[in-house]
Amino acid sequence: MIVGSIGSDVIGIAALFFTIKLARRNAVVDVYKTKIYILASTITIILLYLEIVDIWGQSLQNAEHIWFYNLENVIGFFLTPVVPFILLFLYNNEINNKIHYYIPLILNSAISIASYKTGWIFYFDQAAVYHRGIMFFVPIAAGFFYYTLLMISIMRNDSKYEKDDLIFLKYVFLMPIMGVSLQLYFVEFHIVWPSVALALLLYYIFLRELQFKYDVISGIMNRKAFESEMELYNSGDNVIALVVLDLNDLKKINDSKGHHAGDKAILISATVLQESFEKIGRVYRIGGDEFCALCTGASEKDIVKALEKLENLLLEVNKIHEMKIELAYGYAFYCNEEDKSIYETFKYADRRMYTHKAKLKGLYGRRADDTEPSLSICD
Repeated sequence: MIVGSIGSDVIGIAALFFTIKLARRNAVVDVYKTKIYILASTITIILLYLEIVDIWGQSLQNAEHIWFYNLENVIGFFLTPVVPFILLFLYNNEINNKIHYYIPLILNSAISIASYKTGWIFYFDQAAVYHRGIMFFVPIAAGFFYYTLLMISIMRNDSKYEKDDLIFLKYVFLMPIMGVSLQLYFVEFHIVWPSVALALLLYYIFLRELQFKYDVISGIMNRKAFESEMELYNSGDNVIALVVLDLNDLKKINDSKGHHAGDKAILISATVLQESFEKIGRVYRIGGDEFCALCTGASEKDIVKALEKLENLLLEVNKIHEMKIELAYGYAFYCNEEDKSIYETFKYADRRMYTHKAKLKGLYGRRADDTEPSLSICD
C-alpha cells in the first residue's frame, strides 16, 4: 500500500514537472493563464512531495521526528485550499476586489499553523502515530468552498466553450472532489493529490486543444471552430441568425500606425462584439478583419438590440482610443430546408454587410434597420 501510494505521487510529480516545462516553452491560451497554471502545478508538486514524506514517516513511526511530521503536515494542510483558490483566478476576475473570497483561506492558514501545538487538525501520539483532530474538516471545507466557486465560475463562462468542452472541463475539476471524498472514507488511500495532478495534466491538454479553436490576437474562436459550428447548424433544426461583420480600414491602421495598432483594433473589436452578443450568441473571427456572430433561436428584435448595443459601445470606445473603430454588418436568418444551406444565408448576410459598409463612407452610427430589409431563409 505504501509503495503504491508513493508510486502514484511520484508519477504525479513527474507528469506535472514536464507539463510545467512545456507551458514555459509555449504559453497556453495567454501568458496570464499560463502563470496561474504553473503556480497551481508547482504547489501541487510540493504537496505531492510532502505526502511522500508523510507516508514514509508514518511507516517508520519514529518518535524522535515528531516535530518534523508536525511541520510537514502544517505546511500540507496550509496549502490544501490554495490550489483551487489559485485556479479560481482563471475564471473569476472579482477575487482581487472582494475580501470575503480570502476569509476561508486565512482561517485555514491560522488553524493549520496553530495545529502544530494544539492538534486541532491533526496530531501525533507518543508512538508517532498520526490522528485526525477535531477540526480536521477545516482545510477540506475550505478546499470544497473554492472548488465550488471554481465550478460556478466555469458554468458562468459556458458561453466561451462548446458543449463538449464544457462537460469535459467540469469532469476534470470534479476529479479532486471525488478523490477527497474517497480518502475521507478510506484513510489508508492517498489519492487526493494524485487526482489533483491528473486534473491539472488533463487541464493542460484541454488548454492546448483550445489553441486550435481560438484566435491568438482576438481571444475569440477562430475560423476552424466557426466552420465546424456551421456544419453542425447546417444539419440541425434550429433557427440561426448569422451576423457578418467587417472591421473597416484595418489595412489603413496597419500602414499608418503599425501592425501592433492593427492587432489592438482587432482585440477591441472582438471585445465589443462579445459584449454585444453575449446573451444571444457566439462571436468568431473568420478572417483578417472579418467576424461572424452565430445566434441560435434569436429573433430579429434580439439582433437589432445587439447591434444597437454594439453601436453604443463603439461610440464609447472611440471616445477613449485615438484610432477609430468602425464595424460594418449585415445579418440574415436560416432554418434547415432541403433546397437551402446555411452557407447561402451566410453569403446573403455578407452581401448586406458590404451594402452597409458602402453606406458608412464618411458616416457612422447607423442602426441595423438602416440597411436592407432582413432576410429569413425560413420565410
